[in-house]
Amino acid sequence: MLVEAAARQAAVAKRRIRVEIEPGRYAVAGMALLVARVKDTKHTRANERGPGHEFVMEDAGFVDLVRPAMYGSYHHISIVGAGATRPPEPFVVAGPLCESGDVFTRDDRELLVPRAFGRPDVGDLLVLHDAGAYGAAMSSNYVSLGRAPQVFWDDGRATLIARRETLEDIVRTECNEPI
Repeated sequence: MLVEAAARQAAVAKRRIRVEIEPGRYAVAGMALLVARVKDTKHTRANERGPGHEFVMEDAGFVDLVRPAMYGSYHHISIVGAGATRPPEPFVVAGPLCESGDVFTRDDRELLVPRAFGRPDVGDLLVLHDAGAYGAAMSSNYVSLGRAPQVFWDDGRATLIARRETLEDIVRTECNEPI
């Protein structure tokens, strides 16, 4: 069917058409994890704007994985550490940026949707799954935070394939040159 479509396009264009296929989100989404460290937990009280929530604050934010902030994408969350063995409780997961969009557990209407997992300790690792679909490609150095390092795991061996950006990396292209 694809070959037939390419042949029809070639006939209309009066030239050879080469078809390439990009693997897309389905094939690459599960190929990456975003690993963050739990920095704090806090509880907010109910008010006229809604119920209170238990928050897990961690060191990754929408600069590292923007899809939840942009359109409420769902990423399974798990804990590595003492919290992994505890009974599940509902938590909202938020990053270090002072922005309302820096929450990984909101839906496509931007409402907070707590997720159930064991209560983590400060220092536990929080893992956001299925971050391979455009996670690194859409990351940024907003507020001069360096992009997260990237590690390739193969047969139990880790290789650093992209280091965290330094402030020097971020400002390297800035200049003050008359044009």
